[in-house]
Amino acid sequence: MTLFWILAGILLVLALLFLFVPMLTSRVPRGGKADADVMDAKVAVYRSQLADLEADRDAGTISEEQFRTAQVDLQRSLLEASEGISADPGRPGGRSWRWPAVVTSIVLVPVLAVMIYQGYGAGEAGLDPQRPSQPATAGGMDVNMEAAVNALATRLENNPDDPDGWALLGRSLLFLDQPRAAAGAYAQAIRHGGGRDPDILVSYADLLGSLDGGDLNARALPFVTQALEIEPDHTNALWLAGLAAFRASDYEKTKDYWERLESQLTPGSEEARMIRSNLGEVRSRLDNSDNHVPAAPSE
Repeated sequence: MTLFWILAGILLVLALLFLFVPMLTSRVPRGGKADADVMDAKVAVYRSQLADLEADRDAGTISEEQFRTAQVDLQRSLLEASEGISADPGRPGGRSWRWPAVVTSIVLVPVLAVMIYQGYGAGEAGLDPQRPSQPATAGGMDVNMEAAVNALATRLENNPDDPDGWALLGRSLLFLDQPRAAAGAYAQAIRHGGGRDPDILVSYADLLGSLDGGDLNARALPFVTQALEIEPDHTNALWLAGLAAFRASDYEKTKDYWERLESQLTPGSEEARMIRSNLGEVRSRLDNSDNHVPAAPSE
C-alpha cells in the first residue's frame, strides 16, 4: 500500500505540473482587435474550404448530399467560433487569474482525486456508476445550433455590413427549417453588399423560388439574371435560368442556358448526364411541340 501511495503522489505531482506550467507561462488574452482578426481568419478559412467543396461537387468528386453534409459541418464550426467570440468580446488585461487558479488547483486536485478514487476506484461502483453519462441527443444539438445562430444574429445586428455573415445566417436558418427567416437574412446580405456576390444572389433566388411554390419567374428570376451579369458561367445560375425558361415554355432560352451549363460540367459526371438528358427533352419539345408532350425534365 505504501508503494501505491508513493506512485500516486508522483503521478499527482506530474499532473499538477501539466496544469501549472501553461498557467504560469501563458499570456492573458486581451481581446479587442485580436478577436476580430481571429474571426476574419476563420471566415477566410471557411470560404476557402467551401470553395474547395463546391469545386469537388462541380467536378463530380463528391455527391450533392455529401456536399450538403460537409457544408453544414463547416457552418456549424464557424457558428461555434462566432459564438465564442461574441460571448467574450474583449476584456481589459487586469489582475491575472493564474495564481488564484494555481492555488485552487493545489487544493482541489488532490482532494477530488481521493474522493473519486474512494467513490469509483474499485469494485462494481467503478465499473457501473449509478449515474452514467448520457449521450448527446439530436435535440441537444439543435439547442446548441439555435444558440449559435442567435449569437451570430446578435453580432450581425451590431455589425450589419457583413454580407457573408448574413448569408451564413441564412444557410443556418434553413438548416433549422426556418425558410422565411432565412429569406430575410439573405435579403439583408444583399442589402449590405451581397448584390455583388453571385453565390449569394443565386442562393437567395433558389430560396425565393421554393417559397413561391417552385415559381422562379415571380421573385427569383431578377436575382438569377443579376448573378449571370456578374458571372456569365455561374453553373447554379445557368441551371435556375434554364429551369425558369422551361417552366415558362421558352425552350429556346432553356436550350441556350443549359448548353452553356453543359460546357461547364465534367464530361461523364452525373450532373453532365442529367443536363444532357434534359437537353434532349428540350430539343424534342422544340422539334415536336405540336405532337409530343414529354414529362418535365428532372431536377
